[in-house]
Amino acid sequence: MFHSVGTIAAAIVAGGAVMMAPLAGHAADYPCDSVEWIVGWGAGGGSDTFARSMAPGVGDALGVPVTVINMPGASSITAMEEVLARDADGCTLFSVTPDQLTNEITGLTDLSHTDLAPVMRAHVDIGMLYGAEDGGIGSWDDVASADKELLVGGTGAASFDEIVVSIILDSAGVGYRYIPYENASDMHADLIGGRLDMIYDEVSVMAPMIEAGQVKPLLALADESLEAYADVPAAGGKGYDVPPSLWRGVSVKAGTDEAAVSQLEAAFMAAADTPVYQEFEAGRMLNLYPGRQGAADFSATLAKEHDAYKSVIGSKN
Repeated sequence: MFHSVGTIAAAIVAGGAVMMAPLAGHAADYPCDSVEWIVGWGAGGGSDTFARSMAPGVGDALGVPVTVINMPGASSITAMEEVLARDADGCTLFSVTPDQLTNEITGLTDLSHTDLAPVMRAHVDIGMLYGAEDGGIGSWDDVASADKELLVGGTGAASFDEIVVSIILDSAGVGYRYIPYENASDMHADLIGGRLDMIYDEVSVMAPMIEAGQVKPLLALADESLEAYADVPAAGGKGYDVPPSLWRGVSVKAGTDEAAVSQLEAAFMAAADTPVYQEFEAGRMLNLYPGRQGAADFSATLAKEHDAYKSVIGSKN
């Protein structure tokens, strides 16, 4: 779903596991001789590429090698089970996304997000609502004043997308019927073909279609308008409830020593400022809106979003 960034390719090696060695001269005072970063998705995807763009800087800051390991399966539940089967010693990292919340709330797993200790949230991938460029909806005002039930597409049922659509359209008082898709490309085709009135997706995915004149953004799901799309109204500016954004972050097993978590937090914050990671963010339009959070703020965000997701999913059961 993301286009590649060629200049990062030399630093991000495709494959199941890549070791990122620290630079010579760093004090090896971290309590592990090496760190494994487990990613619950396959090589080449967004979560994998995020880890591989961040790992070199983390290894440099900690003074120990960081190895990225792909362990796909069951919406990252397989990887989380592996992490929780290991010691809470700070030697194993885990990539986290909103899937950890939806997996728990929908009953896909007995594991809880509280089984993990947040380290940092790296970025948010802002979403918007879109209409077809040649469709019947010309602007958000057309949506807000619609006198019919709108067909709105998103990926998955009882998913992150459905939660976001429910929060924003219920807040706006818009009548709609959510249409779940297994494949985002089918959803995009149905929007352009006139079989949907509107869809939800992230800007990083939709930017090429916007540039090609196939779709038009109607509402940015953010507190304020995005600089890159200044003419698109923001949910916050309209007085609506602003839904959570897709994000990526990292955690360790709960019970890990607080000193180790603090070291990891500092290392990840430093890695987020490296040129390799900054180029990753820019190339995937993940820098459109401030998203970085330290451990304490990220923990508070997880608790807030867990409650929001649970409320929406519970109302649909």
